[in-house]
Amino acid sequence: MIYCATLCFFTLPESIYFFYSTMSMTEIKAIIFDMDGVISDTQKLHALVEEEILRRYGVNLSPEEITQKYAGTTDREFFEKIFNDHNISVDVENIIKEKWERMIKISKNNISPISGAVELIKNLRRNDFKLAIASASPHNFIKLVLEELNLKGKFDVIVSAEDVKFGKPNPEIFLLAVKKLRVKPEECIIIEDGINGIIAGKKAGMKCIWFTKEENKTKVPADLIVNDLKELTIAKIKGL
Repeated sequence: MIYCATLCFFTLPESIYFFYSTMSMTEIKAIIFDMDGVISDTQKLHALVEEEILRRYGVNLSPEEITQKYAGTTDREFFEKIFNDHNISVDVENIIKEKWERMIKISKNNISPISGAVELIKNLRRNDFKLAIASASPHNFIKLVLEELNLKGKFDVIVSAEDVKFGKPNPEIFLLAVKKLRVKPEECIIIEDGINGIIAGKKAGMKCIWFTKEENKTKVPADLIVNDLKELTIAKIKGL
């Protein structure tokens, strides 16, 4: 019987071939989302507020530069690096406090979801995936976003930059999320819009989906690249 199955393998129907070819694949049990730029259209708000603060100290970085180079880093890492590079002495704690006071103020009643994000999250829940958020934002802002988008209670685990020492591209935040989810890294998929996040995910040993509008997609080691979250079907996710 085994001998015959081996000889006849390539004549089996396509559906049976797919079954055999996927038997050895690791089952995906959990999806870890970045929040800003993946669930909520708030990444640009971070960059705009940070640009305003830096400009007051004579540092000129565009929101696009900030997003491209520093998305995913902790606030402390970001501001310390920028001010150290420009030999500017400031109280970073006060700068971070100022940033988040401004962020909360401009975000209330002004948070919109990324197209397809809410539907994707609900679909994943219906299909029994564990869900987590791993975000550089603090817990109070994550809570605000989830409340504004009616997503409160949809995530099994929420990990913030406040919970870790290092931001992305260090994998610490994803490894903590995996530990809290009680799954293995290889059983997780990360959905990220930032290059630092993808690098962190690969370092953590996870499959990575890069959600991006960028035209140059060759520089990022993602397992799948999508321009629209509506492209992410359950079958496509399970097939990674």
